[in-house]
Formats: sequence, C-alpha cells, structure tokens
Amino acid sequence: MIDKIMSKDLIIFDVDSNLKEIANAMKRYDVGIIILSKKKKIKGIITDRDIVTKILANQDNKIKEYMTTNLISIDINSDINEAINLMKKHKIKRLLVKDNNKLVGILSLSDLFNVVDNETLIEVYKTIFSINRNTDKYLTDINEFEL
Repeated sequence: MIDKIMSKDLIIFDVDSNLKEIANAMKRYDVGIIILSKKKKIKGIITDRDIVTKILANQDNKIKEYMTTNLISIDINSDINEAINLMKKHKIKRLLVKDNNKLVGILSLSDLFNVVDNETLIEVYKTIFSINRNTDKYLTDINEFEL
C-alpha cells in the first residue's frame, strides 16, 4: 500500500550544493524536503523548516552543517500502521521508503490523508506537533492591539 501513495519523484542534490540552489529547487518543485547525496549514497536530508530555523536563524548557508543525518526509513512492503507508528515515535512528518536497501520514495504525513481515518490522523498530528510551552506569563511589550 505504501508504494501506491508515496511520492516517487525524488529531488536529490549533491551534499555540497549551496543554499540558493536547494531553496530554488524547493520553490520550483513545491517540495519541503531535498535528499542530499554524495557519490550515489544518501548522506542526509534538508527541509524547508531546517533552512528557516537553523540555517537562516544562524545567518549561515552551509547545508552540510544542518542537514539531518539520522534518517528514518521504512520498507516499501510495510503497512500503513507501521509507517504511522514510526512517524509518531520519531515525531517526523516524512519517511524515506526503501526497497532492498535502495531509496524508492518518500511517504509524507499528507500522503496519508486519503487512506487513514480522521481519528488516527488527529492522533498522529497531536503526537508529532506536541510542543511544551511555558504559558505562565505573556511576554510582550505591545500595549495596544489594533488592526
């Protein structure tokens, strides 16, 4: 079932590519993830969120320094429940899909919309996006609110 809903058109860049190339590819292909490789071996991934929260926030442009190298994958013959459990366990929105140890696709949380019931999806979202916030006090210097 995973093979019927996963994205098979993968965008892969060399690990030494620059930030502008990767950002332009994300824009052009309307994707939030780029796979990074070296000599046909996957070295990591970079997401649009990584670019904003890590690279730009640190006023840097080195992709290699901020890519995710601890990659979570799933076998193409696995079932949807296993994919959901992996996403929840690791609090991730995407899984690399492999077939005989070869990358063949990406399964994203949005790929599950048409095949998983709403209750399960809500549970997955709550798990992945749970954030511990300190809400004891408002931290703002704004004295007026006007639109």
